[in-house]
Amino acid sequence: MRTARIANARIVTPDGIVSGDVTFEAPEEAGHSGRILEVGPSTLNADQTFDACGAWLVPGGIDAHVHFGGFGSVPIADGFYRGSRAALAGGTTTVIDFVEPDGEESVPHAIERRRRDAMTSMVDYVFRLVLTENYRMQMEHLPLAERAGIHDFKLFTIYDGETLREDDMRFILGKLADDPHRTFLVHAEDPDQIARLQAEHGDSTDFLELARTRPPECEARMVRMLRHLVDETGARVCVAHSTTAATMDLLEGPVPARGEFVAETCPHYLAFTEDSLKGKGGCLFTMTPPLRDAGNVEALWNKALEGQLILSTDHCPYSLRYKRDATYQTVPCGVDGVWTRMSWLYSEGVASRGMDMRRYVLLTSENAAKFYGLFPRKGAIVPGADADLAVIQDGEWQVRVEDAPDALDYTIWEGNRLRGRVARTYHGGRLAFDGTRVLARPGSGKQIDKTRMEA
Repeated sequence: MRTARIANARIVTPDGIVSGDVTFEAPEEAGHSGRILEVGPSTLNADQTFDACGAWLVPGGIDAHVHFGGFGSVPIADGFYRGSRAALAGGTTTVIDFVEPDGEESVPHAIERRRRDAMTSMVDYVFRLVLTENYRMQMEHLPLAERAGIHDFKLFTIYDGETLREDDMRFILGKLADDPHRTFLVHAEDPDQIARLQAEHGDSTDFLELARTRPPECEARMVRMLRHLVDETGARVCVAHSTTAATMDLLEGPVPARGEFVAETCPHYLAFTEDSLKGKGGCLFTMTPPLRDAGNVEALWNKALEGQLILSTDHCPYSLRYKRDATYQTVPCGVDGVWTRMSWLYSEGVASRGMDMRRYVLLTSENAAKFYGLFPRKGAIVPGADADLAVIQDGEWQVRVEDAPDALDYTIWEGNRLRGRVARTYHGGRLAFDGTRVLARPGSGKQIDKTRMEA
């Protein structure tokens, strides 16, 4: 097995910052994933060496919430091929995506469909199963799903065919919480309040109505219910794309008596306020839950700077034509982020707000790896971990859609000047991105079954 070394780096490990080298396996054969051999002073020989010249070396990013195609009547701009290219160019080497049965589609059929979709992936991926209003029938296929490596689930409190009420949640969490490998990502918004407000406000092309008809209390009410169910059932729950100070408050205080209760947020909720929804371009900043006011944004930043969140992207971009020809009730909600996430957090968190690099790694990989059972094979620079690595230089660059490695025809990050450029990304010991080009081969990513990962 060939070996490689990244020398003269500032290495962010679980125990702190180490100056020195990382030596790892660099397999040439397809299907083999290299491991880290040594961290710190070099004692092993290496077949090739890259001098990092003092740049940061961090674990390959884990984006724990992406949509590389897979659902809905309006096509998502990125499938696994283009989405995984963007991930590698942004320093991310592992994503968590979804198997979402379409209508009456069976779970086995949905799993096979998504496996075919993922055959071109250049990053490793975990699938989580969406349990819809047909969850009792879907749960009959649970043994098959787990044999297929799926141990994580997505639940919604809103959307046609997917609305799960408190009793539904209690049943699902109570039935499935006995296995600590199982986690639940929950989209938490109050469907009744939203329906009432939409009826009162009517429909229009004023996209600020998205925020008016889905106010912070719509999230807070459902998150309070979830926190109660975590204590009651012992389930391990992550609140998807959190946006409110009230959700952050529920992360305070005693650890749940049973189970685990965490939250993710997304760069767009930290970067923009609901003011972005105003005017002609407001349609481009539509996602659910919607953008919030400055007070809620600041509450999210406070938790992010403490290293207490998972930073995912909910990467779900749509082409301009679908955004512009819509009202606030019909617009396909979703934006991009997998390419820019790690550079953006370095720029806005580390360079602008003084976030230390240990907390940067917590948000971009380690917290997700621990919650979803991938640590320490993922999310850590330690001997034995997968050689998934990102070299980050403290240089400035400007986001331009024409440079994007994904299939976007617009990006909400257009024109942003960011500090922190991904200079190299290694996936399984192979150089997958060299700072200008994605070098990975389609299909070089693999599905991860966390119950079969060796320590």
